[in-house]
Amino acid sequence: MNFPFRYGVNSLLLNVEGKRFADCEFVLGVGPRRGGRTAKPWFQVDPRGEDKGNTFVEELKLTEPTEIWGALGSRSSAILELDNDGDLDIVTNEFHDGPMVLRSNLSEQQGEKLHWIGVKLVGSQSKRDGLGALVKVTAGGKTFTQVNDGVSGYLSHSLIPLYFGLGEIADVEKIEVTWPSGVQQGVAGLALGKMHTMQEK
Repeated sequence: MNFPFRYGVNSLLLNVEGKRFADCEFVLGVGPRRGGRTAKPWFQVDPRGEDKGNTFVEELKLTEPTEIWGALGSRSSAILELDNDGDLDIVTNEFHDGPMVLRSNLSEQQGEKLHWIGVKLVGSQSKRDGLGALVKVTAGGKTFTQVNDGVSGYLSHSLIPLYFGLGEIADVEKIEVTWPSGVQQGVAGLALGKMHTMQEK
């Protein structure tokens, strides 16, 4: 809730090939925020005027008009594809401040080495968005697994289609979906760098 607590740095962890998580908040400028800010003026109290007798004023024994500061902090974040370049970006909802947009430039750095594939599920027997489905992408001899649970985070919701970042892996062998209804289906030969819709049969 930030106030009256002091600033705590936002943690942003990068999944390194499923082996470990690396701190990258300072590399990406997530904390401290722009200009090294950790707090900003929040409101003023006037113990000689309209705030006279206020419990807050009495507890702090304020006698002069005082500016109260609040710590900056992120209340929630949504992960989505803002610029359609194949890497995911983050938009945060800030407490005491405007939104923070963390645009990934991984695709610019990696160029043609960066590969991804997207899967959008459309249920028929199962729920329309395929919530609860298990999706496995087999590529380069590895299997990447995600559950389409529709869960994102506190006070936010990210994009529902599933993104699979494949790094330098240049081809997908197959995609398998296990629907909540129990139906299992698979498909092969899908192109990289695209969002593919899979309809429950």
